[in-house]
Amino acid sequence: MAEVAVTSLIDTLYTDTPCVDVLRLDRQHALAPGNKWFKLKTNLSEARRLDAHCLVSFGGAHSNHLHALAAVAREAAFPCYLFVRADAGQQTPCLLDAERWGATIIPLSRSDYRRRHDPEFVASLVHELPKPYVIPEGAANVLGVQGCADIAALLPDRAAAYDLVMLACGTGSTLAGLACAVADGVAVRGVPVVKKAEQFMPTDIQRLLTKIGHFRNNWSLDYRFIGKGFGQLTPGLIEFIKTFEQRSGIPLDPVYTAKLFYAVETLKLSGELNAYSRILAVHTGGLQGRRGYPEVFGCS
Repeated sequence: MAEVAVTSLIDTLYTDTPCVDVLRLDRQHALAPGNKWFKLKTNLSEARRLDAHCLVSFGGAHSNHLHALAAVAREAAFPCYLFVRADAGQQTPCLLDAERWGATIIPLSRSDYRRRHDPEFVASLVHELPKPYVIPEGAANVLGVQGCADIAALLPDRAAAYDLVMLACGTGSTLAGLACAVADGVAVRGVPVVKKAEQFMPTDIQRLLTKIGHFRNNWSLDYRFIGKGFGQLTPGLIEFIKTFEQRSGIPLDPVYTAKLFYAVETLKLSGELNAYSRILAVHTGGLQGRRGYPEVFGCS
């Protein structure tokens, strides 16, 4: 999958101070856009190094991660097994794509899915698969973090022209990758989109950063924009998505980037960002997830 030139990835959202640019990772890698390719490429290399015979992972029925993994697995000629938090027979545009690309969909009940981090339970799921390589939900492992460090490498001098980089966070692994790779003096702020993120996300991010030897205190999390929770839209957020897209021409996904750009606009208008001169907001893709909200986006 070829990289897109960085000049074609930067849009300017606001020209008045603080200036806000957008890193359009959604324009990279047609089938694994956004941050997903960065998280998966290092895991794919490790699977090859270990001579794995298949790829395994976990996610929801609309998961951007599973959608991208199925696409990458097909391109790399890896059999792919997806354990999905879904009812038996449930079909979504995401899962239909994955099946069309050759992935095997295995539904898990909500109670079983909650055990996805239990090594013994995972072993029981994959023990009959041929030499499986298990990628955690969201590719939120050290290899995923190391892959996301390459996002900073897309930018001149590792984003040294910016005071602040902002991005949405589901697991925090993309934030960890950026935090360990941006130039000195650049702050990285995550906008969590998951309820109770304060109970796990800082610890998870710090654990990943410690494993790769990153000890700069250059990152933070702003929990004020979680709203009703993961994938939950309010009338106000729906209205923001529509007006933002009309004004900027930048498409948003309803789970991650909608809340990120709502946070960026809210904080800019309130003056909370006035201490910064240049800000970079990272569009992490996820646009295939729009199909799970036909009442908002008119797609199916």
